[in-house]
Amino acid sequence: MTTGQRHIAYLTIQFRRNVLRIPKRTLLILTCILIGISAGFSAFLLKSVLQYVHQFIQIVTDRNIFNLLLFVLPIIGLFLTVLYINIFHKKGLKKGISPILYAINNKSSHIERSHTYGHIFSSALTIGFGGSAGFEAPIVATGSAIGSDIARYFKFTSEDRALLLASGAAAGISAIFNAPIAGVLFAIEVLLVGISVSAFIPLLLSSATGAIVSKILFQEKLFVLITNEWELKAIPVYIVLGSIAGLYSVFIIRQSIKVNKLFSKFKNKWLRAGTGGIILSTLIFIFPSLYGEGYFSIQSIFNNEKIHILNKTLFSSNDNFLFAAIIVLLFVKVYATSITISAGGNGGVFAPSLFMGGFLGFLIAGALSKFGIMELNIVNFTVAGMAGVLAGVIKIPLTAVFLIAEITGGYALFIPLMIVSATSFFISSYFENKSIYTKELEMRA
Repeated sequence: MTTGQRHIAYLTIQFRRNVLRIPKRTLLILTCILIGISAGFSAFLLKSVLQYVHQFIQIVTDRNIFNLLLFVLPIIGLFLTVLYINIFHKKGLKKGISPILYAINNKSSHIERSHTYGHIFSSALTIGFGGSAGFEAPIVATGSAIGSDIARYFKFTSEDRALLLASGAAAGISAIFNAPIAGVLFAIEVLLVGISVSAFIPLLLSSATGAIVSKILFQEKLFVLITNEWELKAIPVYIVLGSIAGLYSVFIIRQSIKVNKLFSKFKNKWLRAGTGGIILSTLIFIFPSLYGEGYFSIQSIFNNEKIHILNKTLFSSNDNFLFAAIIVLLFVKVYATSITISAGGNGGVFAPSLFMGGFLGFLIAGALSKFGIMELNIVNFTVAGMAGVLAGVIKIPLTAVFLIAEITGGYALFIPLMIVSATSFFISSYFENKSIYTKELEMRA
């Protein structure tokens, strides 16, 4: 060890000794703020890396060979993700939310330090090159790892470590969506069931700090929505939407687990990535809307760009195929997302749930309006559908309501969001009482 290294080690020890003299409650609060700042920067880093990957691909697609690249890019993304994990994470990179639940359930709340950065780069490769998944699970895993690592550094108890881990997850959701309330509710509904009231303060501080950092660094809104009202006559249709969203959520959960089990039979990870990549690329070639997280397709609905929703697909030339194409898309998206994750990619089901829910709401409202059964506000139903599927798949009705309201600005739709989310949650729980995260956790056992 050089003189400089010894000096740094000495300063580190002295710093930790002085910090540990701070009263525990005060230290916990300060740590939560630090976690929020770190998670906010991590969310900004993930968005920036994704943006650079998209810019690189855009340069290539400007040469009018995009459709041909749809056969290649997702495969490249999966191979690069597997290669990155193979080189930089020799012990593997545990993906998704289930490893976080496992860490909390076994009372260790220990997540490897490499997870503080590994999910950012691997998910950017997967999603940036077209993987049909979301970046929310990776940022939750990153925030949780940051919380776990900082908690170990300051020698917190196992109970406090779990709280700080959850605070990192809350800050991650808050920062990536700029939705601080949803971040707190996600931590409560998914990670800290049965939480005490006193634990709310650390969660609130981490989530708020993450949102502030994200807003300073990345001011672009996820969705732009203008809606001021909803109609009482539409309540029965919202209930129908919630019921269908609940049944659809059961289908999503069960098919995702089946695909996961199927791909787990591949012992060779390169063969797994290649097989999954070919299937995924074929699906994306037929439906380019499956490319990436798919938020641009939802925004096109909000912009009333109906004719562009299936642009560059086999169905784009004839508007009569619109609803039939969306029905097919709703089924295909389930498998595209499952294959992306199961074949070795890094991503989550959060964004796909919003995508599928949005198109489900659009389908129901659009069909009823087009065939003269009832004139409905299609945008409102698109927003409500997003909340419905999210509530049904992940079993987070409160998070779904506040998240959709926060990211769309659709606070006027609270009642429809509540109706659809509650109905979907009830129906999905009746047939499948465990969330997709819990089901994945059972597979790990």
